[in-house]
Amino acid sequence: MLKIIKSKLSLNLLLILSITFGQEYNPCKDKRFLSLRNIELDEMSDRQYNYFIKKEEECTKYKAKLKRPNKKRSKKAYQNNKKTRKRKDSKKRKPKIKTYLLGVYFSSPVMRLQMISDYDKTNISGFKLETPISITLGRLNPYLIFEYRNYNFSFSDNADVPDPTIKFGGNAILGGLKLPFNLFKTRNGWFRPEFSVVTGKFHYTKGLLIGLDLPQRLSKDSSLKIKYTARVNIIQSDDSHGTGWLDIGIFFGYTLSDKLISKITDYF
Repeated sequence: MLKIIKSKLSLNLLLILSITFGQEYNPCKDKRFLSLRNIELDEMSDRQYNYFIKKEEECTKYKAKLKRPNKKRSKKAYQNNKKTRKRKDSKKRKPKIKTYLLGVYFSSPVMRLQMISDYDKTNISGFKLETPISITLGRLNPYLIFEYRNYNFSFSDNADVPDPTIKFGGNAILGGLKLPFNLFKTRNGWFRPEFSVVTGKFHYTKGLLIGLDLPQRLSKDSSLKIKYTARVNIIQSDDSHGTGWLDIGIFFGYTLSDKLISKITDYF
């Protein structure tokens, strides 16, 4: 009798173990993956981002395997479904900016048009505010940015010119749009340059700035942000003439969260 009971227990235990290990692993129910789904992509560390992308791909394959029909789909139907899935994934994975970024920058001209090419002393700097406020323009969602800019071209005291007191430049108050975009994928995530166009009142009249910012990778997870900048300046110098230059520089900014902004406004 005792042997019969032992054999039954052994059979039941063997059955339970076979069911447990026979079940297929479901990556869509991975606890770490589910917790990462509640975090914005911009707020993830490189390690969290790589794990999330890996599990998301495994989950997509797992769901496709469960829903796979018995009869084969046509090649055209498969390609259309693949394109639709790619569009959805790219839209889903596009990071959203949720914080304000306030900072200063310093630049130096590397190419100048003839009107300002003779000046041997230059000074370009400014303040910039990047907001999380986006505008829908077709398929694009650029963000609003504002800028106060100071630029001066002059001659040094020992310059050999007829009139060393002649200067060119002043201040500018500008506003425009910034569009981050995924250029290519690296081992640590997407390389995302930022294209911008701003306009406003320069020292004489209106002008245009076309910029390209390259965020430094080491400052990605920090509140302090560093960017390398390149800008094409197109401005009017008088009623019938204009000039321009290309400058490169560096930007130092600090992210302002909603909580910090609310504390500042409550304080004042």
